[in-house]
Amino acid sequence: MGKRKTRSKRSASSLPKGLPVRNAGGSNPFEVSAAHKRPKFQVHNRVTSKQPQTPSKLAQALQKRKQQVQSAFKASKKANVFADNRIGEYDDTMTAEQQNLARLVRERSRQSKKHAKYSLEDDEVLTHRGKAVDQIQHHNIVLSDDEDEDAGNLDAADTALHFGGGENSTKEKFDYYGNQAEGTAERMAQLYEKRKMDLDDLILRRKILKAEKMQSKEHQAERFAALDESFDQIAAQLQFRDKENEIRQNLASKREGTLSPEDAEMVDWDKEMKEYLHVQRKVKASDRTKTPEEIAKEEAERLHKLETRRLARMNGDFEDDDFSDLSDNETKGKRKRRKKDNANPEELPDSDEDEADDDNITTRFTADGLVRVNKDGIVIGKAGEEVDGSEEDDEDDVAPKETPAFDLPAPLKVGTRVNASYRAKEQYNGNESWFTGIVEAVHNDSKGGFKYDVRYDDGDFEEEVEPQFIRVLARSAEELEKEDEAKAKDSDVKFKRQLAKEIARSQIPFVFEVPTTLEALHNIIATHATTGEDASLIMSRIHKANSVRLDRRNSEKMQNFYDVLIRRFISVGDAIHKSGDGGAELGRYAQLDALVKLMYDMAQDAPDSAAAVWSRRLGFLENAHAKRLRDSEFVHDGGEEAFSAWPSTGVFLALRALCHIFPSTDLRHQIVTPAVLLLGQIVSHTPVATTHDLAMGILHAGLLIEYTREAKRVSPEAHGFLAGVIRLFAAKEEERRLRQPVPSLEHAAEESHFKNLRMGASGYTGEDLPRLLLEKQFLEYDSTPAALLNTALQLAQASVHNLSTSLFSAEMEAFSELTASILAIDPKDKKYPLPSVLQKAVASLASSLSLCLRSARSPLNRRQGPSIQEKAIKTLAPRLEDPERYSMSKDKGKSATQAAADRVRREYKREHKAVARELRMDATMVENERRHEKQSKDSIERAKRHKAFAWMENEQATMNQQVRQGGGLLQGGGMGAAKAKAASGKLGIKKGGKF
Repeated sequence: MGKRKTRSKRSASSLPKGLPVRNAGGSNPFEVSAAHKRPKFQVHNRVTSKQPQTPSKLAQALQKRKQQVQSAFKASKKANVFADNRIGEYDDTMTAEQQNLARLVRERSRQSKKHAKYSLEDDEVLTHRGKAVDQIQHHNIVLSDDEDEDAGNLDAADTALHFGGGENSTKEKFDYYGNQAEGTAERMAQLYEKRKMDLDDLILRRKILKAEKMQSKEHQAERFAALDESFDQIAAQLQFRDKENEIRQNLASKREGTLSPEDAEMVDWDKEMKEYLHVQRKVKASDRTKTPEEIAKEEAERLHKLETRRLARMNGDFEDDDFSDLSDNETKGKRKRRKKDNANPEELPDSDEDEADDDNITTRFTADGLVRVNKDGIVIGKAGEEVDGSEEDDEDDVAPKETPAFDLPAPLKVGTRVNASYRAKEQYNGNESWFTGIVEAVHNDSKGGFKYDVRYDDGDFEEEVEPQFIRVLARSAEELEKEDEAKAKDSDVKFKRQLAKEIARSQIPFVFEVPTTLEALHNIIATHATTGEDASLIMSRIHKANSVRLDRRNSEKMQNFYDVLIRRFISVGDAIHKSGDGGAELGRYAQLDALVKLMYDMAQDAPDSAAAVWSRRLGFLENAHAKRLRDSEFVHDGGEEAFSAWPSTGVFLALRALCHIFPSTDLRHQIVTPAVLLLGQIVSHTPVATTHDLAMGILHAGLLIEYTREAKRVSPEAHGFLAGVIRLFAAKEEERRLRQPVPSLEHAAEESHFKNLRMGASGYTGEDLPRLLLEKQFLEYDSTPAALLNTALQLAQASVHNLSTSLFSAEMEAFSELTASILAIDPKDKKYPLPSVLQKAVASLASSLSLCLRSARSPLNRRQGPSIQEKAIKTLAPRLEDPERYSMSKDKGKSATQAAADRVRREYKREHKAVARELRMDATMVENERRHEKQSKDSIERAKRHKAFAWMENEQATMNQQVRQGGGLLQGGGMGAAKAKAASGKLGIKKGGKF
């Protein structure tokens, strides 16, 4: 393969290979489109350039305009043109005097605006103590009250002595120090002597003034004291009321209710005024609203903490347990019983418990046996002896407070407070000196006795003291009280621990594992619950401790638990039908309420899981209902009276709870819509064979009306079933045998036990309307037919009221079956008339229907056919407009002249905006250039000023240095006294100076 002969030649303007290529100029990156970004559309055979693009036309135009403006601005500075802007310079009508006056006015106004903006008028002067404020200096302020008011100023002599009088001083003042004058020393001596005399006189005057002020203050104080004494004498002759006594009497009268009418009226008035003048309390800002996850986490942590404490109490671990959950009511009665059980058996019984508590008499064991000791530790008698009051008083005075140590059967304990005879064997003539001390050690002697080492309070120490020289001190009342308090506290703690342990063993656990089957839940309830409330509490704790909001991994087991709850709900509902509520112990209705709340909370935690569980459960219910319908075809009256194709009471209650958990107003809902269809199927197709079936049919029809009530939907199955039930109570048999509106009631009129419904309803004698109950025994009541009819009438009337204004004049068709049933019932039949309460119910439903059916429905009208424009297929081709005949949408509907005028006006407005924009840009460029030029000039002048300031500071520093050196380097001027005393070094020379 040969080499390519034709090669592209390098252009003359290109650089040799290997040299970097510079950009033509700096471009704004925000005005250059990115060349390396992903294109919006892929175009075949397009060659994209990798070189940076040139700036946009707008940037180039702005740069060009900027250069033109800069050149014009610089050229304007070089023009030999002088513009005289003085006032009136080019006005021929103004004279020279008028020009000068106008210029003066302009200058004065400029100065007054800038410099005298906050100044006062010239004729107004602020003064203080007769002096102008401007003349008062900072050093003139006198802070002492005892000084005179000369403001601390120095006179001329002091000024001359200190500073020489300044450069404006006269020759005579300067002669005080000048060395040119004769007799300088004599003059200085005279001056100092005169100055001393003046100062002495000044000091004396001030002392006299100070003494006079003190004397005046003393006279003033004496005068005030005399006035106070005279006022006390006058006040003693007056009689003041006792306000405190009046307040106490008023309160007592108010409690007794014996206030006078005037005082009672004032009390009411004060109370009313306090309500009017009551200031609303400030409310502190509360914390932010917690999220459901945070609330669930806190509740779970609380349950785990309580469970940990319960297990610890069961195991006897009471560390860090404050027993805060144990109330005083729980320990009050048991504490009294414990005190009575632990009483001393030798102690005499006391009928008056309060007196025994007040005396604080206790029984103690001593060498003399059991003795009675009062609260002070004094023995008042032996146990079992009756002591009179007089003898007790005598014993209180004579009873010993010390017990000999040898009388005690056991040795004293270390730390016992005793009285010991110090060196008893060494005392003269048996004189004993007793001192207080503490037993530090106990020793056994050879004779089987005890000896003690005693440390006295004064610091002495004695070893091996015999027991006969030691007496045990009775403890003080405070020590006994502290000991009793400690014992009571220990016993209280022990009792609380025992009580907490018993309560923990009987408590329901706070944390459970999630049961996934109904049998597991029933086992937990049977183990830990004794009432229905306990069962509800267990299920609530299971949900709180294992909520989906705590961990998403709990979703599966909580979904299974949700299905268990539904099955539990159905079983409790079935138990209500069989056995009723069960009393306060079981409380099945309360269990259902708790289960509904729990299922609602779980549906809020995990809506998808709850919907899946209910969807599956509805499928099971539908299959079970289909099976019962198939079985009902083979069941006859004989032998199987208990069989019913209708759902059980538990299923009905579960469907009733469903519309509380999920919204029933949605157009389509994945749970509620299938439930409505299932209810319609149940009401319309389930055969009614017994009174129980009829009652369940009425309940399901009412539930279907409840599902459609808020959404204002028509439920024809419910209306038809209620109309058929009302028709069963018709007075004539022919009316009852007419065609029923729903298939479920086709054979009901032929049943034997339905023929007597009208007779049973007419036999009702109660004054109140009977109610339909869920219990099984309700079917055996005599009021059952009346309750069935009343419930059907009430449900029909509720549906009529709900749909009366939302059917768009279709009420005639919607309520036709109900209207026919009401007309056929004939409540005032001669043979079986309905009771008055039921007649009122029928009349109420009839009046509601008559009001609803007052307006007839408008006839149907044929629809108009679609127009040609509606039939035409819409084209998607783009519309092409003539560029020469361009017209804006805002010009539509205008005449040609008006449209042309508006177009010209818009063009003029656009051009005007463009010119204004150009002028603003030019002004901005010119102002920037002017500021740049001024800044450069100011920087040059600023540098010059800084240089001058630096030179002046250097000169000032040199001057200060020469002054510190004593002024020897200075030529001329200065104080003559300094040079005159230079030789002696007494005046004007700083010690250590060079001069």
